[in-house]
Amino acid sequence: MSLTPSPRRSPSPLRQADSPAAVRDRRTELGRADEARAEQRERDDARNDPNASKWRYQPPQRNEKEPA
Repeated sequence: MSLTPSPRRSPSPLRQADSPAAVRDRRTELGRADEARAEQRERDDARNDPNASKWRYQPPQRNEKEPA
């Protein structure tokens, strides 16, 4: 019994079989999602305090060995 692989679908959300209106609607939807992510990223970045000590690089503390 020979198993033939099924044709793989493209991972792209845009498919060749879609009508031009469906492609346009999907592109619009994806564009809105990109804008929403950009706005959320700006809000998140504005909440971060650039002067917070946890965000500043601090070199590791050197532990000097005590003489025995």
